Amino acid sequence: MSTKPLLLNVRSRDVDCNQQKRYLGTELNCPISACLLLISLPILIFDTCIAVIKGKAIFDYALKQDCLGRTVQYQQFSSGIFKGLPMLWAVLTKRISLCGMPVDIKLNKQQIERLQSYSFISAGLFDAVTLHQASGLATNEKSELLIQQFSANRLGYCSLLLKAAITTFLYNNNKSQLKTPAVFTLFGLKINNDSMTDAVDWVMSDQNIEQDTEQKLKGCKTGCFVNVNSVNLAAVDPQLGVNLNAANRSFADGSGLRIAAKTLGINIKDNLNGTDMLPHLCKAAEAQGVSIYLLGAKPGVAVATAKNLLKQYPRLRIAGAEHGYFERTQDNNAVERINHSNAEILLLAMGSPIQEKWLEDNAPHLTCRTALAVGGLFDFYSGHISRSPIWMRELGLEWVWRLMQEPKSKFKRYVIGNPLFLIRTFVFNRASRGF
Repeated sequence: MSTKPLLLNVRSRDVDCNQQKRYLGTELNCPISACLLLISLPILIFDTCIAVIKGKAIFDYALKQDCLGRTVQYQQFSSGIFKGLPMLWAVLTKRISLCGMPVDIKLNKQQIERLQSYSFISAGLFDAVTLHQASGLATNEKSELLIQQFSANRLGYCSLLLKAAITTFLYNNNKSQLKTPAVFTLFGLKINNDSMTDAVDWVMSDQNIEQDTEQKLKGCKTGCFVNVNSVNLAAVDPQLGVNLNAANRSFADGSGLRIAAKTLGINIKDNLNGTDMLPHLCKAAEAQGVSIYLLGAKPGVAVATAKNLLKQYPRLRIAGAEHGYFERTQDNNAVERINHSNAEILLLAMGSPIQEKWLEDNAPHLTCRTALAVGGLFDFYSGHISRSPIWMRELGLEWVWRLMQEPKSKFKRYVIGNPLFLIRTFVFNRASRGF
């Protein structure tokens, strides 16, 4: 159970009972909260006794606002464990909902207008937007996500409640106690703590200068994605760590890094993986007329990716697409083809540690503005590999889907690699001290 302060009262218009029925699943609030209160009764008594013994007030209060600007009063135990348990009484007395409007989430004017027809819904302990943010999924259209939540049936309501409880336990520590630095080091690897918007803006930028030095770079900017596999590979291949740290930007990819970062008191803004970034990148490239070159993967995969992207983004400029199965002695020829195409962004899909080494060797000779090492990105967008369902991504379980699809090739990476990463994180405490 989260120790986040608990909502006890929402000062807003009275809820219309007939309208309330439109949000299916709220009828489950009372029985669920009643059962949880009964189970947690010893803890409630314990926390009350601790406060009395210490001579403190039993409850602490705080005022916040929900996403529609309505004032929300929170209440939690002042002492003890699981201080947020009073939320269950608020749910039982129908002053809040288990799943409802988010609190401490800012919306723009257009998003608020879209949600006005749902203003009968009270603030909730959980919501779809906070769920996405807790697991690191980039969420731009918050109102659309909330509308989907409010339109769900009872099964969808229970599913959201279960997913939110799991992600709260795994990822959602009290962010007020976490730092959010712009750059930090994890397992000896530099991480740029960017949001999805910031990352895409950086990729699209034609300002080719070294960060903090204002010195013009030779060649193009380089960006890499650091994930659990990167950490495990760099532990046995120090040169990969050197190449990752040599990149101008390194993005945090995956729930494993989020968990490890929080052991150091660091909050990672967004889960920045190439698969989620590409749609944002393509939209920005369409709008600005920026061309993209696809290099890597098996023969035919890059071309298939280009065709699929053009179906979805017809105004996207694809400067070229070719596979990555050529001898390293032919690197200069590949660089010449990329430069001759006048491509502005290069997506390099050769897998680690090959792609990072390729960028380190060849980026100084490229004329494009940015080159990104994107791993298996083309396999997804070519249709060769399907993406995991959204609920698995919300729980940080996309790796399970990949393992199910490619059990032989991914066995070492996930079945052996993931426990090894957790051992490094929690047993050997290597997150802050390198590999």
